[in-house]
Amino acid sequence: MTHIFDMQLHKVQIPADMPEWEERYPIPGPLAKAGANIVGGWREGMRKTLPEEMPKELVARKPRKAWPDAFKAVNGLHVVTERAKDVIERFDPNLHQFFPLRLRTKRRVEIEGPWFAMNVTVRQSSIVLEKSRMLVNSNFPDTHCSFYPTSKTEDVIVDPSKLSPDIHFWREARFIGSLAGSDAFVAAFKDAGVKFFPSFRATDLADIEAR
Repeated sequence: MTHIFDMQLHKVQIPADMPEWEERYPIPGPLAKAGANIVGGWREGMRKTLPEEMPKELVARKPRKAWPDAFKAVNGLHVVTERAKDVIERFDPNLHQFFPLRLRTKRRVEIEGPWFAMNVTVRQSSIVLEKSRMLVNSNFPDTHCSFYPTSKTEDVIVDPSKLSPDIHFWREARFIGSLAGSDAFVAAFKDAGVKFFPSFRATDLADIEAR
């Protein structure tokens, strides 16, 4: 069974800036284009990111009493704790990118981690678009569609035959901003008490065809 991670910003984003990184790639400036390309790499998972391209520190805009094990920061950066990273690495060893990251408040209080910036570059294409109920960008019907399911199982139909059994965490290739995972992968976060991104189950194509 496939789970779709619900990446609506109001559910997963915690405003945290990267001033040190923005000083290296100021806008406007001669390196602004390079900075935009780097952001596109980690936000959309279009390529592997080099360690020297990554931010080294995030600054939370507001204090929090508790932090989840995964959230989105500024520029679409995925941030995870070591606990979340360990689960991911257990299922997909050496498949995704993780970069050490410091997280602090504006008053320079360190927020206990360890924290990592995460880049998921593995792509699979399993969603059956013609049977799914999603808003897509009509200008790009085959690639780079916007991904807006409405968080219901019946909204997204997946063909499991298109998925590699050895991959448990991936981006759907045609949908910017998407993340998906296997049933066992999502269950492992719950078993470990890791508060990862919220998700809902997709529907298998076989279940639709059997009706």
